[in-house]
Order: sequence, then C-alpha cells, then structure tokens
Amino acid sequence: MDPGVLVAQPVAPVAAQAADSWIAQTLVDAGVLDRTRADALLLDSGGKSVWQRAVDQGLTTDERIARAVAMQFRLKLADLASADPRLAQLVPEHVARKHQVLPLSADDRKIRLATADPRDLNAEQAIGFLTGRDVEFLVAPPAALHARIDEIYRPERSIERLLERLEPAQVEAVVEEAFPETRDPVLDAPVAKLVDAMICEGVRQGASDIHAEPEETATVVRYRVDGVLREVMRLPSSAGGALVRRAKIFARLDPTDPLHPQDGRASIRVDGQQVDLRVSTLPIARRGEKVVIRILDKTNLRANVEDIGLSTTEHTLLTRLLGYREGMLLVTGPTGSGKTTTLYAALNQLKTGRVNIVTVEDPVEYDLPGVSQIQVSEAQGLTFASALRSVLRQDPDIVLVGEIRDLETAKTAVQAGLSGHFVLSTLHTNDAASAIVRLRDMGVESFKIASVLKGIVAQRLVRKVCEECAEPITSMDLPPDARPPADWRANPVLRRAVGCKACGGTGYRGRMAVIEILPIGEEVGRVIDSGATPDVIAQAARRHGMGSLWESGLHRMWQGKTTVEELVRVLGERVHEDGTTAPNRPSVMLVPSEVRAAVNEAEHSAAPAAGVTPEGKPRILIADDDAQMRRLLRAVLEREGLACTEAADGLEALEQVAAHPPSLLLLDMDMPRLDGLGVMEELGAHVSTAQLPVIMLTARGDDTESRALELGAQDYLRKPVRPTALSARVKAVLKRVKA
Repeated sequence: MDPGVLVAQPVAPVAAQAADSWIAQTLVDAGVLDRTRADALLLDSGGKSVWQRAVDQGLTTDERIARAVAMQFRLKLADLASADPRLAQLVPEHVARKHQVLPLSADDRKIRLATADPRDLNAEQAIGFLTGRDVEFLVAPPAALHARIDEIYRPERSIERLLERLEPAQVEAVVEEAFPETRDPVLDAPVAKLVDAMICEGVRQGASDIHAEPEETATVVRYRVDGVLREVMRLPSSAGGALVRRAKIFARLDPTDPLHPQDGRASIRVDGQQVDLRVSTLPIARRGEKVVIRILDKTNLRANVEDIGLSTTEHTLLTRLLGYREGMLLVTGPTGSGKTTTLYAALNQLKTGRVNIVTVEDPVEYDLPGVSQIQVSEAQGLTFASALRSVLRQDPDIVLVGEIRDLETAKTAVQAGLSGHFVLSTLHTNDAASAIVRLRDMGVESFKIASVLKGIVAQRLVRKVCEECAEPITSMDLPPDARPPADWRANPVLRRAVGCKACGGTGYRGRMAVIEILPIGEEVGRVIDSGATPDVIAQAARRHGMGSLWESGLHRMWQGKTTVEELVRVLGERVHEDGTTAPNRPSVMLVPSEVRAAVNEAEHSAAPAAGVTPEGKPRILIADDDAQMRRLLRAVLEREGLACTEAADGLEALEQVAAHPPSLLLLDMDMPRLDGLGVMEELGAHVSTAQLPVIMLTARGDDTESRALELGAQDYLRKPVRPTALSARVKAVLKRVKA
C-alpha cells in the first residue's frame, strides 16, 4: 500500500452475504466506504451487484471502485478504448458474455482480458484452454465493460443506446431515394435512425456541417457550430460504413462505390421545416470513407443588406457600390467567411423585377426566386469561363460569378464589366487590397483592373457573445489598443464571454460579419494602374472612407456584440500602420474588473517574486473539477511545505494564472468549459504564460500524454495519483525551473 493512503482496520464479516460481497469488503478495506454503508448495500440486493448499487446510490464512482479492486489484487486498470476488435474471432461472443470479459490484446503466449471480477478462476481457465494462452486480467467497471462488449460484438446495441439519449427525430425526405436500400438489417437499420437523429440535432443546434470521420477504433461525429468543430459522439468503427451508406442514399449517390469521391444534394424536412443538404464523401486510406453533410438552412439566409448587421458607414459605402450598373464588385475572404451570404443579400436588394440577373455557381447553395442560376459542371465541360460566355449572350444586366479561379474566368468577367454589365464575384484573399494583386498574378492588366473595379469587400465571421451568460467589464480590462477612444459616439457596452448551458459552455452563440470596404474612385484607380503594392493601395483608400477588419471588429466589440479574444482568434494579432502588432496578452477570458484592479495594485507594490507567497513558499495551482481530488492533492503538497490554490475548471484556472501566476500548475485533462489541452494551448500562445511549468493529470489511456508534452507540459501523471510519485514529480519540476 502506498504511503499516505488511509487503510481501515479489519472488521468483522457481516451477517448478510451476497455473491459479490467481496466488493463491499474491498471498498471498506480501501477506505472508500464505511462499514455501515457497505452492510446496507449487502442487505439491499435489488437484483443488482454491489458495485452497481454503490454507483447508482451516489456513494462512490466506477473509477474509485476499479482503483480499489486493482489495488487489492495488484492488477492494472483496463483501457477499454484500446481493445482490438479482431480478437473477437479468438474469444467468441457467447464466451465473452458468459464470463463478462473483453479481450484487449494478445500475443503468442498471453491474452489480456478486461474484467470486473478478477477472482473468476472459471473464466481464467476456460479462456486459457480455449485460446491456448496464459490469461492476464485487467480491471474495468462492469457497466463500461458491458457497453464495450456490445460495441465490439453487437454494435447495433451501442447505437440504440445513443438513440435513447437523443431527442426524437422528425425527418422526412423530400426527394425519393434513388437507390434501393440493400442494407444489412442488423446494423444499418439503427444507423439509419441515428443519421436522422444526427441531422435533426445538427439543425436544432445551428450547425453548418456534420463531419463523420473514421479513425482506427471508432467513427467520430462532430458538428461545426459557429465556425468551430465540436465532437458530439463516437460510434463503433464497424458502424462507419452503414452511416456513409445512409448518407449516400439521402443524397442519391451510389452506395455500392466506396472507392471514389462523390458529391450530392438532398432536401429533407426537419420538424416540418425544409432543409437542404449537401453531402460529400471521400475515401480515407485503410479506414473507409469520410462523409461531410453541409446543412443549408434557408432561415439562415439574410434577406437583404440591412440584415447583415453593418455599421452606418459600412452600409452607406456598400449601398453606394451596389448602385453601379456596370463594372465589378468583389467579395474576398477565406472559405466559410460568409461571402455567399453577402452576395445573396446584395442580389436580393438588386432584384427589382426590372433587371435580368444570372448567376454561375459551384455549387448552387440556395435557390433564389427571380434569379437564373447555373450550376458549373467540370465533368460535362461547363466551366465558369464557358458558362459565363454563354450567360453574356442572354442579355444580362447583373451577373454573379461564384468564384474567379483562373485567368480565363477573370478575363471574361473583366470584359463583361467593361462592356456594360455589373459583375459580382469572389476571390480568396486575406484582405481587400490583396485582391488586386491576386488579379495581377492571374494575368489581368493593371489598367483593366483600375477601370473595371468599383469596390472590394473583405470579410470574416466572428462569434457573438451569448446573451444568457455574458458579463459586463470595463475598458480597463481591455488591452490599451482595444479600448474605445474618448470621443466614441456612444457609451461603450463591453462584455466578456463566460459559458453556460445555452451556449454549450463556449460563451458564444451565433455569428456576425466584420468587413472592410475598399471603394475605388479616380485616385485609388490611378494608384492601382501604377502597379502599387497592397499597403499603398490601402493607404490611398483610407482617405476615401475605408476601414480595416480590425476597426470593424472593434466597433462591434464596443457595442457588446463580441470580445477582443474572438477578434484575435479570427483576425490574428492586430497590425498597426507602423507595422507593429498588439502586445501578447493571455487571450483567455477577460478577467473581471475587480480581479484586474487587484493585479494592477500588486504590480505597483513591493510584491514577492511571481509564484511565491510572502513567506517564500512556491505556490501550486491545482485545476481539477473533482473537489475530492483537489483536496487530496492539496493535502499531499501542503505536507511538503508548498502553498496551494484551487480552480474548479479550465477557465477559472486561466483567470487565476492571469491574476496570480503560480510556480507550477497541476492540470486535470477532463474539465467542463475548457479541458486541459485547451488550457495548454491558451498558455502557450502568449509570451507571458508560455513558460509556466505544467504537470498534466489524467485517467485517459489515449495519446493525451504526447499531445500534452507537445503543447509544453513538463511532466505527466496518470490517475490514480500516488502521493509519493506526486511529491517527487512536483519537487523535480520546481528544481528544474529554479535551476
């Protein structure tokens, strides 16, 4: 037994006996339960095991019981996620279920099994005889063990359990399926229901995409909500093929061809509302197929320019640009920056019934009434350039070209703009001025660019703070260059993102655009014609009302719509006109004003060295959502003469680091709102916190260790943590840092 672990004295056996009474005695011996509660578990059988009743009644957890059993029998804890599905051929299902064991790994001499009862000699002998190998037991909770057996041997059962946790799905296909459903009825039937539920849940959560990606041991399903991917479930790897087949049937693709990429569309009704889907499948080497479902919810399509959320100045500039009847207007930005939404809003404003509007798109994402939309098809020879040439014979007034990708398309679009048509299109560039250089690189002459371009709009999408949990802050909580000027025309409303159930703990809900508009008049046209660089073009445009993406974002932040951390995430560090960037700061959460005031006071007082108490003791910050674990770690470290503070989750830990930097951070991996790896990424992104020593704590058995070390962790401890190992590791890290 490890030093520092309290062991109860032997007690007399209870009168009532149960088949698994040994678990009760083990828990008493390990100090997990007292004798009174253990006796109550034995007397109240209820048809369940002592292990399960102890967990159901909230007396302890599966993890603590498994640790106690493993310590009692001097065994290791099982990592059920590492179980090799191929071993199902070595240990048949009826044997695994009879003895409630799961084969984890095997070699020529030994097979390793997960079990909740390491005393089961019958299982050891039977499986040893069956496989011709020595048996090694590892301990696992019975509920998790049963679920993993289902995943390996009967994956349809694990999928049914997932369906029970999801809300009922009301999905109805608008277009009939193009292929007969020739599926495996055992697995494909529940997967079909699961795909329906996934799409329903994605629409309800406002997801723009659903990703289902095969990995070595599972199929991972993630939603992209507000531009950020979020893992929502892991399915058995054997369910991946059925999931892809169901998605293909939805999109009228060929479910019998897993070797080639396929793209398709579907229209469904979710809760009575029609939603368009775009489905893309891609073969992944040695793993199967990945499927991405783009959700094109028509309710998210902005009706007109007024609904985009522009400032008065931005709205005036854009409206003026849309007033032209010849020339070209470009919208730039990376994929997913809302370019299509802005262009469709512009078309809705220009669609008066007295003009002929034609679009050339790849793909046509939304159907616009009153607009002729052409779908590009490279396979059939209908490219952007060839389609655009045909469109110009249709007497159009306004032409939208989905994207200018090559010189042929660029020259045709420019010629259309110079010959009396108003052309709208997109480019992939970082800012507005760079679009001009991009056209030059394609081979378009500078004088033609200066003649045809009327303006360029660059944009990004930033997340809006959640209205349910946002907290007010003061301007002193912001970096100096992000504070509103004294002559700001309205009282600034500054808020910080917190995180709640409504926003999934992110602190943000919904997105909006930040834009810069480069108007091109005579002066800017002459600068472009002279072959000037983007910075010279931008300087000339600023004299005619152009603002930067950062300025647009700051105005929205001063209105309480977003945060400076979100602007840094999307736009990067702010670059000033002199070429300098904003100073590196912890871009965690903006700490409350009272905390910031305390920090400022400490900085201007004769405070001790960072991370050390006034008595000279190193300060250790313990970040773990388990209060009992925090108390245990604190007790061990304080016995060693160290000072400790606590944080209940990742965001609280970051706030404490910003307010009172510790000498060392003990960081749990799995925490609400922000996990350990997220904390490491935030710390490493800034000079002021990148060198903070961190020891990661986790009960995981995956690649968390290597990921933590790559992000800068100094050491790594697996749970359950041994007191002697904890003391030794902490002292060693502090010694290295001091040296």
